[in-house]
Amino acid sequence: MKPKLIIIALLCAVSWHSYAQTEKGNGFAGISLSFGTSKQNHSSPSLNTFTATPRGGYFLANNFAIGLEIPLNLSKLRGESYTRWDEEEGRYKDVNGIKEFSFGISPFVRKYVDVKNRFKFFVQANLLLQINTFNRVDDEGYLIRTDARAKGFGASLSPGFAYMLSNDSSIEFSFPILSFFHQNYYAEESLYNFDKKNNLRLALDNFTPTFTINIHF
Repeated sequence: MKPKLIIIALLCAVSWHSYAQTEKGNGFAGISLSFGTSKQNHSSPSLNTFTATPRGGYFLANNFAIGLEIPLNLSKLRGESYTRWDEEEGRYKDVNGIKEFSFGISPFVRKYVDVKNRFKFFVQANLLLQINTFNRVDDEGYLIRTDARAKGFGASLSPGFAYMLSNDSSIEFSFPILSFFHQNYYAEESLYNFDKKNNLRLALDNFTPTFTINIHF
């Protein structure tokens, strides 16, 4: 009888430890990686984007957290090129795949739901302020300079699953099912422009899976 009681106690302890990660007063920090592709404008067939996002959060209540993310995006336009001066060769060269870097400030709220053992389902809602640096190209395709502007603000809703690896670590998979972006800044000569309107996108329009490793404390 005693061995059975010991086994039951161990199983309860494992279950408690996995759920304790998301209890009130705990925190977590981690980094997520994602890759996505989407249509950017009429002159470019697609925009490939790689994103690394450091994040931190705090549980205000059991299974409910608030936090902050800083998404760092590196994008490359397919189908576009520009001409730049090559210092080493002493001549102008055509360069394919114009690149863009942007970063954002994104507060979020997250709600977990226990599924089974170490698995949890969650839904996360984000707000976003985005700042872009991009290449300005003239009518003849020559690179003028690089600008940095506050591009706009947005919001997103992302479901996902978390697996508790141990009492102090977890991995996640998620993707945005709904995203909205309002652009404040628009330049005719910039290749990094959405249309002059609010942009509402569903997961099928811009599928961007995200993988995350978190440390809980």
